[in-house]
Amino acid sequence: MQSFYEPDGAALRATPLTRGPWDDRFQHGGPPSALLARAMSRFEGAEGFALARINVTFLKAVPIGVMAVHARLEHGGRASQRLSAVLEVDGVEVLTAVGLRIRRAGVEASLPEEAPWPAPDGLPTFEFPFFRNEVGYHKAIELRVASGAWGRTPVRFWARPRVPLVAGEVADPLEDAVILADAQSGMGIPIDVRGYTFVNPDLTVAFGRPPEKGWVGLDIRSMAGEGGAGLAQSLLYDARGLFGGCSQSLVVAPR
Repeated sequence: MQSFYEPDGAALRATPLTRGPWDDRFQHGGPPSALLARAMSRFEGAEGFALARINVTFLKAVPIGVMAVHARLEHGGRASQRLSAVLEVDGVEVLTAVGLRIRRAGVEASLPEEAPWPAPDGLPTFEFPFFRNEVGYHKAIELRVASGAWGRTPVRFWARPRVPLVAGEVADPLEDAVILADAQSGMGIPIDVRGYTFVNPDLTVAFGRPPEKGWVGLDIRSMAGEGGAGLAQSLLYDARGLFGGCSQSLVVAPR
């Protein structure tokens, strides 16, 4: 297995590397969310507009099966446009997304001055300890702890996929960022995984600029409230510095 998905005619077939931690039948949220981002970032007119935000809603758990993705233009303004996308598995809608794309312009980047992160090389490696199956999403990404420690937040991770989203395609940094953003609550857990699950029904990723190829840095904060709701948020970095942010609402429940 060398990718999260393999072409299957006009559709895409999920490989076991998409498998999530809670149930062997279902995918981790990152790869299918990235398929929606892929459809939006490549939608007609992409040469003049850049994807600035994607908000994904998980209607159902995503089975490991055959995917079909459809995107459409909802509103076509001169400065900004709204897109929508749907992901179907075996004909059933399981994910929807709304995206915002901004007209491209020649603007000089203005990034905040921050202390540089330690380079990923030589940092401690990490693998999620709560996956049920030996083969899954956790084997398809590489993680390095940049500061803090797993089990509480704030914590910083460098992360990158080991494989491309779709077989035969060059990995896209924007798609890679979405693949990884959905794992932020697993890197910076909001509550003890031995006693609780924390599933996210949505994911929002915003881009202040296009990310560069390579490692993605996640500066993570997370929490679990007493009412069963939770929240995970991150600022996103690459080798140049800050490029965006992401957030997830969480459904927290006893095991």
